[in-house]
Amino acid sequence: MASVVTLASMGCAELKHNSVERAIKQLKGAKILTVQDYDKINPLDQFGWPVTMAEEPSEYDRIYPKRLKEYLGIDIKIVRLKELNQEIEKITEKEAEKMADVWINEATEVRRGVKRKDVIRAAKLYLGLNELYEKYDAQAVTLTSWHMFKKQKKLSALPAMAWMEFSKKHVPGSCQAHIDCLATMLIGQYITGGNAGFDGDILNDWSFEPIGDRPKNVIIIAHCGAPITPHGDDRIPYTIRDHIMNTGARPEHIPPEATLTAPTVTWPTDESVSVIKFDVYRKKVSIHTGTILDGNALYRNFRDEICRNKAVIRLDNPEESYLLPSRPDEGVFRGNKWFGSWGCHQVMFYGNLRSEIKEFAALTGFEVVE
Repeated sequence: MASVVTLASMGCAELKHNSVERAIKQLKGAKILTVQDYDKINPLDQFGWPVTMAEEPSEYDRIYPKRLKEYLGIDIKIVRLKELNQEIEKITEKEAEKMADVWINEATEVRRGVKRKDVIRAAKLYLGLNELYEKYDAQAVTLTSWHMFKKQKKLSALPAMAWMEFSKKHVPGSCQAHIDCLATMLIGQYITGGNAGFDGDILNDWSFEPIGDRPKNVIIIAHCGAPITPHGDDRIPYTIRDHIMNTGARPEHIPPEATLTAPTVTWPTDESVSVIKFDVYRKKVSIHTGTILDGNALYRNFRDEICRNKAVIRLDNPEESYLLPSRPDEGVFRGNKWFGSWGCHQVMFYGNLRSEIKEFAALTGFEVVE
């Protein structure tokens, strides 16, 4: 009689190896859907706004999709904003109200200033994106939200709530068409069996006023959208509140009475996390590990400063991290310096994934930077 291999009978190393091999197989034929009206790849993450606004694609833009397919098996599907808006126009008010009420009922709080009709607008954007996600059989979704919202003035909502909803279906989603980040989110999710990645800007912690002594050896990852499934099968609490755009210059196509919405999640703290970034073009991957801390206990007015979701991470090996040191005159946020090829965004996953990422890199030919 053939022996039956169970999870209990498998060693930890074997389980990790199987998860890496499974992830590599799952990536083959995966598709990242990006809604954008330019043919550039990773422009904001890699190069900043001047390159993002440039009209002509570069050699990087032409070569990147081929390397993504060759190295990881992932395809890019570019869809124009016109097609998204056509899908949004098909969404009935009743459908949008139903989705909005799900969010309102799930939320621990709807912050002052957010009205039901504001959440309904965000729901229409999510439902339109979801139609495209299903139409093109995608595994991850992104939207050049700031470019479309501020420059083109053709979006009436921002997609922070959409990325939260997509995470319930284990679909990575993020703003600004950060394809490196989306690829990283897929890889980490497949390796862990479902843990959602949180991608965001690396902020200089000197931008925040500490409550006591300034925390040492920490980085802050921040975005206005966030998943609520960091362990894969959980649903962490979230509030519905105003989006950061409400605190800045308001585009003229958004009426003054409208409040743009975003979730703020409550991260589980004092757990091991990994900060990962695949640089597909250069075939490199960086990995940092650390512990997630309670930012609200460390900094004053933390929830309301800058992006609506922020993760504070104390790094295990700060002396080896290119993300440190963090001083008033350094860092992406204050000094407007990009971290070389790594861009200004990183992806956080719950769990220490160092060994799995190193094995994944060895099997796929990526150079590891620790």
